[in-house]
Amino acid sequence: MKHYVKNALLCGAAAISVLSVSGCDSALPFAGNAVNFNKTYTTSADISCENVKAKAEIKRLGGGEWEFAFSEPKSLAGMTLSLNENGYTASLGGLSFSAENGGGYSTAADIIASTADSLAEDSGEGSANDGVISYGTEYNGKTVTMNVSEETGELISLKCPYYKLAVYFSGQTDFTPESTEECGLVEE
Repeated sequence: MKHYVKNALLCGAAAISVLSVSGCDSALPFAGNAVNFNKTYTTSADISCENVKAKAEIKRLGGGEWEFAFSEPKSLAGMTLSLNENGYTASLGGLSFSAENGGGYSTAADIIASTADSLAEDSGEGSANDGVISYGTEYNGKTVTMNVSEETGELISLKCPYYKLAVYFSGQTDFTPESTEECGLVEE
């Protein structure tokens, strides 16, 4: 018990020293390993699901509102898959139609969106190691891990072994939607 109290006091003193040296204005970016997932952003993604590979620009417009603009493979280039509370909408050129989650790309998109949205609601404490914070969650009862940069809070990767899904993110930028329609808000 004495050993525990001694270690707790040493850790507390070290934390106070770090905070007093850093000053009040320069708070640590993600104290307690908590990242803000509840924001709007865009990011590039290399997606691998089973033997299928794709590239997409992903835009999180808000909770439950997503767009995936595919550039690869060639068969999907130019297609945008939108997810919201009404389900999926696929569009290509001037054509747009409602779609169901039929596996493949729509399942990958659903896992990415569901994971980020569930972490936006309750990310809990992640586990930090070598500058990466790992968050564990589930999709339909299957384990999903989201890795985030400890320094910037940007998404690094998502893995869901059950669905053989691996996603690598790059170039994440935060943005403010231009209008309330773009993020699904209704003005009254």
